[in-house]
Amino acid sequence: MLRFLPLRTRVLATTAAAATSKRTLSIAAIAPRNALRNHSAATSYMQRQWTLPAFRANVYAAQQLRTMFIQTDTTPNQDSLKFIPGVAVMSDSSTAEFLDARNAMGSPLAKKLFQIDGVRGVFFGPDFVTITKDQDAIWQLMKPDIYSAIMDFFASGQPIISEGAEGENVHDDTMIHEDDSETVQMIKELLDTRIRPSIQDDGGDIEYRGFENGVVKLKLKGACRTCDSSTVTLKNGIENMLMHYVPEVTAVEQAFDAEDEVSQLEFEKLERRLMNQ
Repeated sequence: MLRFLPLRTRVLATTAAAATSKRTLSIAAIAPRNALRNHSAATSYMQRQWTLPAFRANVYAAQQLRTMFIQTDTTPNQDSLKFIPGVAVMSDSSTAEFLDARNAMGSPLAKKLFQIDGVRGVFFGPDFVTITKDQDAIWQLMKPDIYSAIMDFFASGQPIISEGAEGENVHDDTMIHEDDSETVQMIKELLDTRIRPSIQDDGGDIEYRGFENGVVKLKLKGACRTCDSSTVTLKNGIENMLMHYVPEVTAVEQAFDAEDEVSQLEFEKLERRLMNQ
């Protein structure tokens, strides 16, 4: 049986149906735009996921840069300072020394340090960097640039010595060989275990160059190379210890490379010229 609704009820029903139809049309019209928006959001999410590792790396580098605290320590050489970054500098207790910008090309950090006015030499120890400056250079003017160079380098993640580069010394000079005499073996052991750590505390290092006729020849590096008390270090420190433990040792002498001998001669000439004035 058919039932007719009153006029007012039919009008309301018609209006409700129209409104429902309108909402349906509106949703249908909005759907493509929502799809585009969802696609854009998905694409943006994928891009964020893709760049997240790089972003995290940059954040980590920035955090490392901000949290690195570099300490300085004096050395017996007033023209040399130890910079201690709080992280390992050289691996396997090895060392490296660079005396000019040309030799520093094999190390990104040494190359950057030599770009600072006044830097004369760079020495890398196991956990420190020794900077030697020109005599007329001022530490207070150089320190900010040195701090910045060291922090930027360790934040970059680069190797401190480029592969195949020269300058690194892995302390094979004190490695004991089968043909070494008992005396040489004792000398090398003392140098490596008792003397080298003390020299490195002063921002330098030693290199064994030979033993002949009772004389031990050593090369000083880092802060000890140009130190005014290097002779005292050799004679009163190293020589006394070696003579005490190894009776065959009668003296210790400093060994020089060809360029060191030229520099030493020029220094002696300058010293005599100043004394005659």
